[in-house]
Amino acid sequence: MGASVIPGPVVGDMGGDAAVPTAIPPTSVNFPSPTGQPVVVDVRDLTTYFYTYDGVVRALEGVSFKLRRGELLGLVGETGCGKSVTAFSITRLVAEPPGRIVGGKVLFRGANLLWGLDGEATFKPVRKSDRVKVRRHFRKIKAAQTRISSVRGRGIAMIFQEPGQAMNPVFPISDQVGEAILLHRGMEVIDGLLNATPDGPDVQPAIEKLASLGQDAEPRLVRAAAMELGRAVNLTTFGIEAYYVAREQFPDYREHVIADLNRRLRRLRLTRLQRSYLQRERRLAELDQEMRGVLLEEMRQGTLIGPPKRRIRSAQMRARSRGFYFRVWGVKRRASFPLREETFWRVVSVLEGVQIANPAQVARGYPHELSGGMVQRVMIAMALSSDPDVLLADEPTTALDVTIQAQILELMRDLRHRVGTAILLITHDLAVVAEVADRVAVMYAGQIIEMAPVKELFSSPLHPYSQGLLSSIPRFDQPNRKLESIYGSVPNLIHPPTGCRFHPRCPHAMPMCQESRPPLTVEGPGHHVACFLYKGPPAVE
Repeated sequence: MGASVIPGPVVGDMGGDAAVPTAIPPTSVNFPSPTGQPVVVDVRDLTTYFYTYDGVVRALEGVSFKLRRGELLGLVGETGCGKSVTAFSITRLVAEPPGRIVGGKVLFRGANLLWGLDGEATFKPVRKSDRVKVRRHFRKIKAAQTRISSVRGRGIAMIFQEPGQAMNPVFPISDQVGEAILLHRGMEVIDGLLNATPDGPDVQPAIEKLASLGQDAEPRLVRAAAMELGRAVNLTTFGIEAYYVAREQFPDYREHVIADLNRRLRRLRLTRLQRSYLQRERRLAELDQEMRGVLLEEMRQGTLIGPPKRRIRSAQMRARSRGFYFRVWGVKRRASFPLREETFWRVVSVLEGVQIANPAQVARGYPHELSGGMVQRVMIAMALSSDPDVLLADEPTTALDVTIQAQILELMRDLRHRVGTAILLITHDLAVVAEVADRVAVMYAGQIIEMAPVKELFSSPLHPYSQGLLSSIPRFDQPNRKLESIYGSVPNLIHPPTGCRFHPRCPHAMPMCQESRPPLTVEGPGHHVACFLYKGPPAVE
C-alpha cells in the first residue's frame, strides 16, 4: 500500500468527529433512446475528482447516460467541461494520482466496470487541516486493471484526442497496430494462415492473369485481379499483398511479378515448426479470450471467480511450456515469420480503410515520420481494427481536413450498421453532431444539463447554455445574422458556483439558481433539461 496527503474533501462519511463535506447528490436518469436497441453501456452517477495541492477539482459530478447498440451519442460543450474525463473514466484511464473515480457505476453489458472501486483506497482526514490522507491498496488496483483490460479494445475502444501521445515513438506503425489486431483478433489471423491454399488449382492462373495486365493497367483492374488471386489462395490479405507487388515498376514486368508472387507464396507453405508455433499461439489466444470472459463475468456477478481463473492460468502455463524452444531468438524468428508477415498485411488493409496514401510505406514507418492528420488516422484505424462493441471517439476529426473528416465519419457509420457499434462522439463541431448523431448530450462544468434527440435539440434548445452554443454558429440561411457569444468562461471546478453552475453566465438567472442544483425534468419525448425555467415532471429511472 502507498499513502499520500492531499487536500480534502472526500465523498462519504469518514467516521469520527471530523466533518468532511460530501459531493452534490447526483441524479440518476434513464435517458430513452430512439433506436429501441438493447443498452450496451449504462453510466450512472459517475463522479470523478482530481486531488491537487490547490484543492479538489470536481471534474465530474453525477454524470448519467445510456448508449444503445448501433447508436451514436454526441457529447458537446466548451473546453474544460469534462467531456474527455467522461471517456477516460468509463475506461478507467484516469491518471491516479491525482485523479480518482470516487463514485458511480459503468455497466457494460450488465458488468460493472467500477466494481471493487470502494476497496482500492482508504481516505482519512488529517487533523487540524483541510487535507486528506489517501492510502492506496495497489494489489486491488492491479486486479481491477486486469479486469478492465479484458474489456478494452474489443469491448470498448477509444480514439484519443492526442494520438501522438498515445503511440510509442520507438516502434513502427505495423508493430503497434498489429499488436492490437493480434490481441483481439488473433485467432482469426492464425486461422486464415492455417486454412490458406497456396497450391490450389486456381492460384497459378490467377497469377498469370494479374501479371498479363501490364504495369500501365488501371488500378481498379489490378485490384480486382489481385483480390481474385486472394480468393484463389483463400486468404484475402494475400490479394492485398499481390496488389502492391503488381503496382511496382520493373523492366521485365510480367516475369518479375510471376517470380515475386511465387516467392511470396512460400510463406504460406508452412513448415512443421511454423505450424506448431501457430497452433500454440492459437491455443494461447483461445485461453486469453476465455480468461476475458471469466473476468467480465466477475464484474457482472460482483464476486471473485477463483477456480476458473486458476484452471485457465494452469492451461496457459502448460501451453507455453510445450513450446519452450520458441524462446530461442533464431527459432522464434523463423517460426513466427508467416504470422508477422500476415499481421503486416492486415495492418495495411486496416490503414487502407482510413484512406492513408501509400499504406504499406506508412506501416513500415514510425509515428514521428507522419503528419498530425496521418497519425490521427492511424489511431482511428487501430481503434476500428477490432470491431468494438463501444467506440469512445474523443475529437476524432480535429486534425483532419474536410474530405478526410467525411471519410472517417462514413467509416463510423459503416461500423454502426455492420457491427452494431455504439459510439460516444466527443466534439466541438456541432455541424458534425447534426450530421451523424442520434442524440446529443450538452455538458457544462462536469454535469449533463440537457439531452435530446439531435433534431429536437437543434430545432428547440431549452437550456440557456445550449441556446448560447447554437447562437454562436454561423448559418447559411441567415448570412447577415449577428453571431452571439456566451458571457464569461467555464468556472474553476476547485470552487464551482453553488446551485446551478451556469448561473454566473446565465442571462435568465434567478435567486433560486444560486441556492440549489436544478433537477432534470422531462420537457418532451426523450428531451431532458436541468433548468428552473421549466416545470416539467422530474426525470426518474
